[in-house]
Amino acid sequence: MADTDEIKGARRDLGRRLAQLRKATGHTQHGFARLVQYGRSSVANTETGHQCPDRAFWVRCDTVLQTGGLLAEEYDRIAERAQQQHRRSATEAARTIPGPATAIRIGLDSAGNDGSVLWEHEDSIDARRLVLKSCNDDDARLAYLEDEVGRAIADNERLPPAVLVARMRPLRTYVDQLMCGRQHPPQRARLYSVAAYMSGLLGALALDLGAFRVAHAYAAEAFDLAEAAQQRDVQAWARATQSLIAFYTGDYHDALAYAQDGLRRGGTGPHSIRLTINGKARALAHLGDRYAVDKAVDHAFTALSDYPSSAQASASLALGPYCQARTAANAATAYLTLGSGTDVTTHLTTAIDAFDAAALRGPQALSRLDLATAYLNRGNPEPEQASALALEALTLTADQRYESVSQRARHFLATARPFAQQPQLRQVAELLGDRTQIGAQAPPALPSPS
Repeated sequence: MADTDEIKGARRDLGRRLAQLRKATGHTQHGFARLVQYGRSSVANTETGHQCPDRAFWVRCDTVLQTGGLLAEEYDRIAERAQQQHRRSATEAARTIPGPATAIRIGLDSAGNDGSVLWEHEDSIDARRLVLKSCNDDDARLAYLEDEVGRAIADNERLPPAVLVARMRPLRTYVDQLMCGRQHPPQRARLYSVAAYMSGLLGALALDLGAFRVAHAYAAEAFDLAEAAQQRDVQAWARATQSLIAFYTGDYHDALAYAQDGLRRGGTGPHSIRLTINGKARALAHLGDRYAVDKAVDHAFTALSDYPSSAQASASLALGPYCQARTAANAATAYLTLGSGTDVTTHLTTAIDAFDAAALRGPQALSRLDLATAYLNRGNPEPEQASALALEALTLTADQRYESVSQRARHFLATARPFAQQPQLRQVAELLGDRTQIGAQAPPALPSPS
């Protein structure tokens, strides 16, 4: 449905406003286009009102021009007026359809009976088709959002959590606005799934930053959205994220319950390994059930054979199956809780190499802290080597400050109390108390994170 002159004029005004702000800040069209990651012709056509880019364009313009969201807010107002006008036009079209007086009368039926059947006029059917087609989403927009989710999940543990939060919150708001519009059922399921992944990721990032109540709220929202989408794989993914957050907030029974429900919903799907090893095994370890931990670990490693191996380490919030390194690292964490040092070192041998190669700082640090704690639990403790590993872990995550790393470091220091006079242990305690003291660079012996 074509836009009215009023809407076209409002978009031209918005384009002129962009041009004014761009010029006031000294940006050329070419330089500005590079900053917002659009073509120069797109910027030029938008400023003259000949092109109507989506909301993501205006959000990037606000970021570069530091307008405080001014352009995106005006875009939202125009989009809302356009939607209202489209709905009014569709309603008016339906009202002008000929009524029963002009309907088609059918005389005798095949049996010779005068049924006087009145059919709807074809214009009435066409009007309903018009409403059906008035959808505010298309496959290109949904594909863009799905790509953004995948990119953000891949960047998790590579970029500081606050950086990803700043990237994802405007997108989550944008998706929420789209959800208020009209979509066909398959598109709506995709949109709700995207929203579920975004909320789940924001929940995990809130956990990384120590905002536990916000993390729980986001994760619960992620599951509700996945359930509304009626996508069982997405439900399983959301349950795995809820289990992760419950684990780090000390709610081990909840962590286990979420993992078990995720397995019921996802079956043997791609999230079964994560739910089993990250959810069940670690929670069961804290609940003291060694037999169940062994069973969960065996099941997770057996399930790995159902999926092709990959040279890359999977993401912590992977949309696909967990890799060998992730599975081994989570098994090590479970066995560390049970006090089984041999199982810890065995599982971590290959995991640390994989995480170092992938430059995933969170897993690099967590694996080192688990191995450091295992060194203290040996029959012949090695506090010096353990302290060196702990220092490496805190150095690797100096910029990120993951809550999970802080918790694991506190557990390490509690285990190290008998060796409190060790100078490096005191340094670990000082660095944990004030993470800003740590330099951003890793020790020379470690791979340089990219």
